[in-house]
Formats: sequence, C-alpha cells, structure tokens
Amino acid sequence: MKATLLYECKDSIGEAATWLNDLGLFLWVDINGGLLHTYSPDGDAYAAVRLPARVSTIVPMTDGRLLLSLQGRLIAYDLRTGEQEVLRELFPTDGMMRPNDGKASPEGRLWLGMMHLSDHSETGALYRVDPDLSIHKMLDKQCIPNGIIWSEDGSRMYYVDSGRHVVESYRYDMRSGELSYEKPALEIPEDMGVPDGMTIDADGNLWIAHWGGFGVCVWNPLSGELLDKVEVPVPNVASCTFGRDGLLYITTAMDGLSMREREAYPLSGSLFVASTGMSPGKNHYPFRRI
Repeated sequence: MKATLLYECKDSIGEAATWLNDLGLFLWVDINGGLLHTYSPDGDAYAAVRLPARVSTIVPMTDGRLLLSLQGRLIAYDLRTGEQEVLRELFPTDGMMRPNDGKASPEGRLWLGMMHLSDHSETGALYRVDPDLSIHKMLDKQCIPNGIIWSEDGSRMYYVDSGRHVVESYRYDMRSGELSYEKPALEIPEDMGVPDGMTIDADGNLWIAHWGGFGVCVWNPLSGELLDKVEVPVPNVASCTFGRDGLLYITTAMDGLSMREREAYPLSGSLFVASTGMSPGKNHYPFRRI
C-alpha cells in the first residue's frame, strides 16, 4: 500500500492522529509549533489553532470537549468556542520535561507519557490520570513513552517505548486501572526505524508509525509477524489512525532531518492518507472526568 498527500504543511512533529467519529473530524497536533489542526473530509475544510505551549495529546471527553496535554498542564478545550479550562498542573519541572503520547483507556482513565526534551536515557515515565484528576506513576525509567492502545476486550494494553524499540504487552484491569507486565509483543529492528504512535484494526493488528522508516507497518502482536506496510514518501512517520471507509490518516515530522534531507523530502511534516480497506478497532475512548 502507498499513502498519498492529503494536506501539505510543515509540522515540526505532527502527532496525536485522532478521529472523532461523531463529528466526522480528523485532528492532529504539531507538538513544537503548539498547533491543533482540524480537517473535515466532508467539506475538505482545514483549520488550525495556536495554543500557548507545546501540545502532544488529544483525547475526547465525555462532555464533548477535548483533553489536551500541554507542557506543564492538562486543559479542556472547546472546539466550538475556543474556551480553555486548566484541569490540573503537571509536575513542577525545570522546563525540560513534556508530555508525549497519551490515550484514554476503555473505562475512561487517561494514560500519558512524560519524556525529557534531550536526555532519553530512562528519564521518562508513564502516568495514569484518574477521572478525579489524581495522577499516578505506573512505569518509571522509560526512554520515550509513546503509542498506547488496548485490545478489543480491554484486557490487554500495548505500549511503545520508542527509545528501546519495543512494543510491550500488559494485562490490564479495567476496574482498578492496574497493569501487569506480560511480554515484549514486538521488538522492532533498528533498520526499520523507531516505533512511534499506533492504532489498531478490527482484527487486533497494530498499525505502527515508524519514525525513520518511511511508513506505517502492520504487525500481529500475538505472533510478532509483519503483515504489511503502508509506504509514506517521507522518513519520519509519527502517528496514524483510521477514519471512515478504511482510510488511514498519517502524520509526519520535519524534526530530526538535516537541511539536505528536508530538501530531498520536501513533504516532511505533511498529512498523508491511505485507503486500506480495513475496519478500525476500538480507539479514541473518552476521558470520563468526575
């Protein structure tokens, strides 16, 4: 399969590919640019909003707003009015830590990775934010916490640590929100790029963006088998998700490329799409604030 250009932009790090089925909207962010992008396939309409800080995560909320992770805080954002509400401050830091990828679990807790801006040697962590906005460190000594997804029945969580080139499998207890380590589901060879964001199809296969790998690879997490690849004409592929009719939306990045590489791959940082013929798995659960 091959992806084609949908919208040309120059995102430093295009991330957090999110499909809102009720609204028929695709959303993504430029982390370093502090941009929230929206695209409506029905009207072929695009818009962007600049936020006051780096932004890395988009999670729908049960009240219709979006939960966004900004550097230093979590906010609720109203797409209709632009109104922002600070939900809670994140950890006091020296400005060198920021949120990375995040998702809500099937029962409505937020899972959010935190990473260091420059030191990726086990300085990160994976946190759980409960509906009452209390926060709990679930995994420490992480390098670059990244993609998170759950199996169809919610009993298993798959989680990417990009710095270790691994996708791990955890048993997940939806009642307590506790994890128990199961096994490394996938160990990605270095010559295939770095695993980044991911989504899941109706068959339980993982569609993983490969940073430096020119594509999205389709993996069976139970057998470890590589099933397919969506080729993308730029190196740094950062996140992906399914929309309607088997369309896979794919975000990319300019970050990490030399000037020569940017000249060679001028569409880096743009939005791409691929027709896959696949049905999506369950994804983009809402955060259930109380």
